[in-house]
Amino acid sequence: MTDLDAEIDPAWLNDRSAYQMNYVHGLRNPTGLHLQFVLDGERAVTEWTPGPEHGGFPGVAHGGLVVAAIDDAMARCAAVRHRWVVTGRLDVRFRSAAPIGEPLRIEAWSERLLRRVMHAAGRAVLPDGTVVAEARGTYLPIPGDLRRRMLEAWPGFAEFI
Repeated sequence: MTDLDAEIDPAWLNDRSAYQMNYVHGLRNPTGLHLQFVLDGERAVTEWTPGPEHGGFPGVAHGGLVVAAIDDAMARCAAVRHRWVVTGRLDVRFRSAAPIGEPLRIEAWSERLLRRVMHAAGRAVLPDGTVVAEARGTYLPIPGDLRRRMLEAWPGFAEFI
């Protein structure tokens, strides 16, 4: 049984809570990436241009940051269906370097959404179509202990779970 036909709520695509401290998409995180997503069909999409502060090797964005953006986009595919998830597994294939100063299109989509698990895929692509990285992930509901710790740290989260 799949829930991919569950209605998508674009209002849940970006965090509009008072918290907003997620490193990838939190607008209140002073050191974060501040990525904001749009829907392109059923894909969560954003654009990110790595700057010098995002470097790995000289002139190249750190691969971990590229993966963080893809991972966050894949999790957005559950959020638009009012599900909060954590990454259970993430498989990444790097195909090319992400040059500093060049925009990346980050896109993700659900492949299968069940009651207790979501399988998603995503990628980062340069303007010329070169794929920088592709990923597949398995996303799980937030475990009870983590949920409890999150609510202790920020009680306002209760309104979203």
